[in-house]
Amino acid sequence: MPETGEDIESVGRQLDERLRKLHAEQQEILSFGYSLIRQSLLRHPDGELRQDDRSVCDWAADLTSQARREVLTMQPDRTLTPEAIRAGVACLRRGVTVKVLAQRRALKDEASSALFAELIRYGAQVRLLDGEFQRVLIADRETALVQAEPDAASPGGALVEQGARAGVLLSFFDLCWSKALDASTLLDPGLLDGTHLKVLQAMAHADKDEVGARELGISVRTYRGRVAELLKHLQAATRFQAALRAKELGLI
Repeated sequence: MPETGEDIESVGRQLDERLRKLHAEQQEILSFGYSLIRQSLLRHPDGELRQDDRSVCDWAADLTSQARREVLTMQPDRTLTPEAIRAGVACLRRGVTVKVLAQRRALKDEASSALFAELIRYGAQVRLLDGEFQRVLIADRETALVQAEPDAASPGGALVEQGARAGVLLSFFDLCWSKALDASTLLDPGLLDGTHLKVLQAMAHADKDEVGARELGISVRTYRGRVAELLKHLQAATRFQAALRAKELGLI
């Protein structure tokens, strides 16, 4: 049965509501993580890196270079540097899995986008979160480095955690990862061309494939082929999921 204009409007409302809930979930998780890291710095000063100790960057470089299986990192804007990217690429070349959580707004900066795209080309997995978060680096799911900037409630600092405390940070990272958006579609322009983006726009308002194809001046077969490619690239099982992820990524 063909979809009507009212059906499409209903889907649009559902997309908006799903997106609102996703953002709310992300903010709740990030707020928990913020409190977790601040509490760690306040409760365990014995593990805190002193001002005269080796720099946080040195600790991060050591943990990254010594990782044997996996490096997980939450990378705020301020910590994204060419050196951090080179360290990630070196891990990937050794066969180490690299997962990066980044702030979505970082992609608005051309230099930052280029750095993340380079990581993806070498095989890293990059996902995006809205909102603020602190730096977290976890090596081999055993040792965690956390860094918090000073604010009105705390002087900030950095801390190396192991054992059970590192396990809590690992659970926090995994939860954030499950709610984050895959960045590869936005960072690899080869995945979607202009026609794909036009098909996405048509899918948002055309009630039938024939209508969408006619608007774009392509055959129905070509239109449906591009829809199938979009589902694959957006890792969606249905058109609704594809539309949701496209909206989350700002493609429509």
